[in-house]
Amino acid sequence: MFGLKFRIEALYFTNFRKSTSTSLINTYSIPPFTTLRGMISNALGLKRDDLRVQDWIKIGIKPQNNINLSTEMTKVLKLKGTGKRYQKTFPSAPIFKEFLVNPIYDVYIAGEQELIEKVYNALKNPKRPLYMGASDELVDLTVFEPVKIEKKHFNEVYGVLGGIHEDCIIEKIPYKFLQTGRNFSLEYKTISIPKKGKICEEMILFDFEGEGVALV
Repeated sequence: MFGLKFRIEALYFTNFRKSTSTSLINTYSIPPFTTLRGMISNALGLKRDDLRVQDWIKIGIKPQNNINLSTEMTKVLKLKGTGKRYQKTFPSAPIFKEFLVNPIYDVYIAGEQELIEKVYNALKNPKRPLYMGASDELVDLTVFEPVKIEKKHFNEVYGVLGGIHEDCIIEKIPYKFLQTGRNFSLEYKTISIPKKGKICEEMILFDFEGEGVALV
């Protein structure tokens, strides 16, 4: 199996909106797996509903700075009905919006060598501008060379883990899209984000040149 590491830095701020929030625009602490796969698909130039990247790779995420959460008041325009009919005016309302300030994440992906090299080339020379969160929230990427990876024993775990672990921020985030005909639904995963950046626990992880990474 081959692996690829790349670092994502949001240039200013971003919001990974929780789709279930209504009276507030809440954000996840890390980019959902669906967001990362969507960014890779965008780099490859795939169409919006092309979900093949879901079957290509497993993903690991490691926040590189403290989660700096802030809140602002924003104006939201509300659509009536489906939004397909022309409206001259839109009702609006003020609403609180959370956002992450200059977040940085190391992302690790693993899969077959041919597919990893394809993703590597796409991230180095993307077909379209890359962003996370809203379409105007561009990101800066640092892409490392693909490496061969294998499982090893580690005593410390850095980054996001699947399931529930002590001394962590627990979140349930979108993992993948499920398609039935023309309809789409979401599969969620419960993950743990270490509050101190690491968990001292013996685990079998993927070895990315000395870094133990849990892939989901």
